[in-house]
Amino acid sequence: MPRVVSLFLPMWPTDRFRRNSGDAAPPPETPLVLIGRDGRRRVVLAADAAAHAAGLRIGMPASKAQALVPGLIVHDAEPEADLDALERLALWALRRYAPIVAADPPDGLVMDTTGADHLHGGEAAMLTEMVARLGASHIAARAAVADTWGAAHALARFGTRQILVVPSGETAQAVLPLPVAALSLGRRHG
Repeated sequence: MPRVVSLFLPMWPTDRFRRNSGDAAPPPETPLVLIGRDGRRRVVLAADAAAHAAGLRIGMPASKAQALVPGLIVHDAEPEADLDALERLALWALRRYAPIVAADPPDGLVMDTTGADHLHGGEAAMLTEMVARLGASHIAARAAVADTWGAAHALARFGTRQILVVPSGETAQAVLPLPVAALSLGRRHG
């Protein structure tokens, strides 16, 4: 049976921004948003954990976000740069973890790890190492492995644990408690 890993990077644009900023990056406790256009409006396209904790949300008008959070760090979103960096991260994962890896824009990777997990001490050890390596690079990550891409994708994004290994054949039971939003309707993956 195939085994598929979904690696979810919930703060990918802001994590990438901080990494690229080096020593000039704002501290993690300082709220950061990246903005772009939705028609004529300037809106929040990405928000880090501190911004979320301050009540800011994706899609919120940029002016409202600035009014709500004094000292908010605001920069322009760079979706093309985010995608390029995601593709580079996929190449890193390809070299390190699995023979089949692809970017799963805008905020993740998908990997067919069938038969490769034993090289890393098993599925749980492999996912733990992935998430830890990214964390050491200041990139927030969650990972799930299941029998299908759809289940792994949903569990990485909507599950209650940072790392989740669904035993082979138990995918249906694992996804039952997830919200309808986890279905990713409109996407074409198995």
